[in-house]
Amino acid sequence: MRCLLIISGGYSVKKSAYEGFLSNNWSVRQIMFRDFFDPYINSFITRFESMPGRVKKTWKGPYIRRINKEYLKVLNEEKPDLVFIYNNQFLLPSTVSAFKRSCKVVFILGDNPLYTPTNPYNVEILKFADYIISPDTFWINQLETLGIKNVFFDCFSYSSEEYFNFSPTREQVDKFGSDLVYIGAAHKSNWGYKRFLFLNQFNNKDIKIFLNGDGYKARWKELFPELESKIIKHDTYDQRFNNIVYNCSKIAPIELVPSLFNGIHIRVFDVLGAGIFPLCEYSKDLETLFQGLDVPFVRNYYEAEGLANYLLEDDAYRLNLVRQMKERVDYTHNPAIVIGRMLDKVFS
Repeated sequence: MRCLLIISGGYSVKKSAYEGFLSNNWSVRQIMFRDFFDPYINSFITRFESMPGRVKKTWKGPYIRRINKEYLKVLNEEKPDLVFIYNNQFLLPSTVSAFKRSCKVVFILGDNPLYTPTNPYNVEILKFADYIISPDTFWINQLETLGIKNVFFDCFSYSSEEYFNFSPTREQVDKFGSDLVYIGAAHKSNWGYKRFLFLNQFNNKDIKIFLNGDGYKARWKELFPELESKIIKHDTYDQRFNNIVYNCSKIAPIELVPSLFNGIHIRVFDVLGAGIFPLCEYSKDLETLFQGLDVPFVRNYYEAEGLANYLLEDDAYRLNLVRQMKERVDYTHNPAIVIGRMLDKVFS
């Protein structure tokens, strides 16, 4: 059985999905839309993405049409049994409809399609899906209200090749060591305000904050000046780097992005794979996942520092929680199990 895997960028789900299919004895070809163009074209599109639609339509339309033409070309070459798609990948409804005529179509959602402006067809393309993996039970309710079918709650845990516990070198500890660590993006929108408000609760702690983008200096420095000395500019997506940094720390604070309502951020699993504690903003799906374990969640931002203090003061308690949480996600959400669940449903 053959899978065509369409996932762009450096997302950890890319490796997890690949491992999951291989563990279920499938062959996999991975493609990214950026592979269809010279780097300077991709750079141009990224650089001018924020321009008004009437300006960028002269080049964005041909770009997207070329992407979809190449998708269909690969489909005809590979003749897969299933196409597995992360978010929208600039797909047009006509292209997904063509996929559906020759194979099964599965989407895994990393972002709420109603909150993601990159593709006007975010929801329309889901109508063709044989199976949709959603990391948020509330998204399921939203999509089903719109008439979207075949939506199921599930999450990939970490890739064991990318996230694992190890003993860092002295040089790595000297460079990256801290009690708390955060790796993410610095949004200029109110999503950024929420993120920096959360991180500001730890400004008195030993924390390193690795951020992609200039949102902090451009928008939020005035409100959260104490964080400036904690922030390290970091503009690459490198899971190997993340694993090293996590292994040089003890706790990773994780807030919910505003488009997650009940859901689980994928970073929770990556952090557990590295062997440190994810101090998470509360969500219903997280509570369900770790039901029966004594896991503390941040239910109010102003309680966050106290929880961090408690976890840092008792290493045995914290490490035992990490072990229990990791065992739970290994049992319920490792990539082989998630893909197996999906395949059983799609091909039953």
